[in-house]
Amino acid sequence: MVSTASRGRLLVVTCIALFMAMLDNLVIGVALPSIQEEFHASMSDLQWFLNAYTLAFAVLLIPFSAIGDRFGRKKIFLLGIVLFTLGSLASALSTSSIELSLSRALQGIGSAAIIPLSLTLVNAAFPPEKRAAAIGLWSGISGLGLSIGPLVGGIIINGAPWEMVFWINVPVGIIAVILGALWLTESKGERKPLDLPGIVLLGLSLFGIVFGLMRGNSEGWDAFSVWGAIAGGVVLLLGFYFWERSRKQPFVQFDYFKSRTYSAYLSAGFWMNAGIFGAIFLLTLFLQQAQGYSALGAGVREMVWTVCTMICAPLAGLLVGKYGSKKILLFGLFLQTAAMIYFALMIIGKGAIFPFGYIVPAMMAAGAGMGFSFTPLSHGILTSVPEHAAGEASGLSNASRELGGVFGVAISGLIFESGGAITSPEAFGDHLVPALFVLAAMLAIGFLSVTFLVRRGKPATTAASETTVPTPRVETSN
Repeated sequence: MVSTASRGRLLVVTCIALFMAMLDNLVIGVALPSIQEEFHASMSDLQWFLNAYTLAFAVLLIPFSAIGDRFGRKKIFLLGIVLFTLGSLASALSTSSIELSLSRALQGIGSAAIIPLSLTLVNAAFPPEKRAAAIGLWSGISGLGLSIGPLVGGIIINGAPWEMVFWINVPVGIIAVILGALWLTESKGERKPLDLPGIVLLGLSLFGIVFGLMRGNSEGWDAFSVWGAIAGGVVLLLGFYFWERSRKQPFVQFDYFKSRTYSAYLSAGFWMNAGIFGAIFLLTLFLQQAQGYSALGAGVREMVWTVCTMICAPLAGLLVGKYGSKKILLFGLFLQTAAMIYFALMIIGKGAIFPFGYIVPAMMAAGAGMGFSFTPLSHGILTSVPEHAAGEASGLSNASRELGGVFGVAISGLIFESGGAITSPEAFGDHLVPALFVLAAMLAIGFLSVTFLVRRGKPATTAASETTVPTPRVETSN
């Protein structure tokens, strides 16, 4: 039996590592001009400083989750922290664009182990009646780290060299490893045979799809390197599916997709991240390029969004225990959809230049909606499969959301850039409005997925019974 003190220590360790990993998704953004000047980097180099992290992260989420289930979640989680810390150290010491890109990829590899396994460890440590609240705290830390990345980067860059955005991770990573080794308890999931062909097929397929989506706007969607990569990724993904269906113990249990609840939450996670990450990307540009704020000024104003996410995510954990994941998630998706529509209508009515206070309600609604969505998404996914499959479900959930975020940024950027040059704040607003309506539509698809696929009145903890997969013993050790 895990004691209350042990659960508290586990939350401390997992949240430290989670916050560090989520922060580095966006913290580098404001440092790019300084890095470009020092390295004489091209625009392609700047993209790879961001994309190397995203690619490694998205591709390895599911493999690391499965490896953690087999060899020990604590071991692989701590390995992820070590790799992330080494990647941060290498990034700070980089003297060329290629070194920094490779170092960022190492950070992404570490994050791919940290983020899904931190959720799995939390899920395994808490009893069902306390699990939603714990996942709510986990979600709040995740959202906080992601949201304040630009602000933290802006504060650091204002008074220190760009290397500090990476140096700051090194002592934090060392502390997290030491505390994790002392405080965490080992746990394992189903001991499946290591499926190297399946891992390679899945990794290459996700690499092709993510690479193509990220390069579409810069190289053109008709370029072979873009559509060829996406098409090749889809073909490999089909190959992965047929390979897994032929195995007695597959790497990914496709039988879980027979659960409408499981499939609905995966779909909702994809479309929510598509809509909200596209919006964050465009909102940051809007505040700086249309309304004239500095990078730090924009980051400070985005705290309106961040604070609401930070407050509502833990609150959602309490509400999920009372009202269920479905109702809270629908409320969160509704708030985000309404925020996108409000923002678009404000620009139509006022143009691109207006006091910041006019969009504060939209930013608060979007931030609260994120907070009310993260927890029920994670809780709904984990309670729709048998407990031994929590690692696999966590990896799939994070991978689908990561793909959604890349998709949303790519599509919103494509729509935003179409229709001629942007030469004034008014033109910026004209380009932004249709992108916001498309992002609202993406969020609405997630809303409809949950509305019509998640069965009304069915307890989340029994949703896994819709599948026919046996429940093996979960192994634990100290």
